[in-house]
Amino acid sequence: MALAAMRGEGGSRSIGVAVDNLLGKDQRRKVVVDSHQHFWDPVALKLPPPPPDAAILGRAFLPTELRQEIVKLGITSTVLVQGYPQTDEVNQWLFKQANAADYVRGVVAWVDLQSPAKVGTALERLRREPKFVGIRHIVQDEKDVDWIVREVVLESFKELAHQRVPFDMVIKPNHLRNVLTILDKVPKLSIVVDHIAKPNIAGGGSPGWRDGIAEIAQHPSVYCKLSGLVTEADWRQWKSSDLKPYVKHVIDVFGWDRVMFGSDWPVCLLAATYQQVWMALQECLGEISSEHWNNVYGNNAVRFYGLRV
Repeated sequence: MALAAMRGEGGSRSIGVAVDNLLGKDQRRKVVVDSHQHFWDPVALKLPPPPPDAAILGRAFLPTELRQEIVKLGITSTVLVQGYPQTDEVNQWLFKQANAADYVRGVVAWVDLQSPAKVGTALERLRREPKFVGIRHIVQDEKDVDWIVREVVLESFKELAHQRVPFDMVIKPNHLRNVLTILDKVPKLSIVVDHIAKPNIAGGGSPGWRDGIAEIAQHPSVYCKLSGLVTEADWRQWKSSDLKPYVKHVIDVFGWDRVMFGSDWPVCLLAATYQQVWMALQECLGEISSEHWNNVYGNNAVRFYGLRV
């Protein structure tokens, strides 16, 4: 595993020194954002057990534990993103967790996109929550690759665009062509692509990913999260150098103003600790200006979601 220096005593100090060397202590933002994290509790949410290779995720992951991770790195704010089950009841559970954690500045919730007539009312209800900032549906798990371009879903996207509600697009490379269709039919929809659209890093890449992500990046309403990288790489043998070509390509096509750091904690634990995820992206980015650093680790997420920080 990469980042061996982070293991054992002094690990968090090593990370702090690395960041200070890149920027200088006086150049770092006071607001540092993790744009993508999750909470869950198998008992409260009645979740089925994970598959054997993901058994580490079969317990509760709650705000107190994450606070311990982000404090080590100077991260001040996070965006809590929905997961399974996709229900109104889980939305309320997420808001309860967020409201009990001052560092959670935004919640990306869920609505039933297959019921466009009800989306407007559902959004009005969600807006009563001060930390509501966006909507997501786990598109990658829909059996129909064309699910997101069904007429009913497109109608729901139009309502999101009308109400200026951002959408987290969690997809795989074979969905990229459909994102272009959405951008054509609903050009005012603000989209952030989660996990750089999940190219198969462990397998050396995915056909069409480079060109697809580049074409999507031509639309100024689309952002991209530098998240979920380690779990698309070889869980046991990944190195920062495996991730770097993908990070570089995303930045080349989106620029420094439309990309944002996300940990994908606790899913990242399948392949890396929170600190390792943080440092891996630092290594991929290399020496960058304080302006670029502040955009990736704060400004862009604040602007995209309208976070109150």
